[in-house]
Amino acid sequence: MPRHYLSLKGADAVPVPVLADLARRLEQIAAQKTIMCLSGNAGVGKTFALDVVLASMPRPARRARLGRLVPRPAPTPLALRADLADALNLEARTQDPGAFDAAVRETLAARDHLLVVDEAQRLDAACFEYLRYLFDAPHTRVAIVLVVGERGQAVLRRQRMLASRTAVSLHIPQLTPADVAEVIPRFHPLWRGADPDALGRLDARWCHGNFRRWAQTTHHTLRLLRQTPAPQGAPHPLLEDVLDAVLPPREEP
Repeated sequence: MPRHYLSLKGADAVPVPVLADLARRLEQIAAQKTIMCLSGNAGVGKTFALDVVLASMPRPARRARLGRLVPRPAPTPLALRADLADALNLEARTQDPGAFDAAVRETLAARDHLLVVDEAQRLDAACFEYLRYLFDAPHTRVAIVLVVGERGQAVLRRQRMLASRTAVSLHIPQLTPADVAEVIPRFHPLWRGADPDALGRLDARWCHGNFRRWAQTTHHTLRLLRQTPAPQGAPHPLLEDVLDAVLPPREEP
């Protein structure tokens, strides 16, 4: 099981429909050796969903060697090469780009690879061009997943040479109020049996269908419950007033 945000104990991976969609699309790009864009707002669970699916992928995606890149802010092609060396466990030195690129192409041609680039919107045009160069190189056997935030899709669209090679796109949406009532009680035992109206108020005030915000709210609620136990036999309040002190409300118009 991938680690939840804040290492939240007791949290579970909820089998929302998007996980099945993601599994099908990953299987498709692994078989066809193409590029996929996985998008969504920060905190909706893109990376967690990807980790859940990758941990249980059927063949042929399971056969592929997984490489993960999280580019540093404002990366250069040299920095991207260094990250790629770590992801593929290469011994080639990035100081010699020609020899390094030959080693990367040879590695990517030796077997199937699934290259995941998280926060791909950080890449500039030169870095995207380098990925395109590796993808187009003869004999390489690589599928690429570009994980981007909501505004990152516009960044990818500007890279026309790479965008034209992106055959699959999947957007992970925020939870709707109906999703919250169904999903959150399965997300953590704290919310099992909770009043759906109470969950709706928490979502409208703090979480807005965002799994990361729900993890924060759950974490702080558990902490506050430990600090302020209810009188014996009395129901515990929702702690909405107390949560205001640790979670600034994010009410939307």
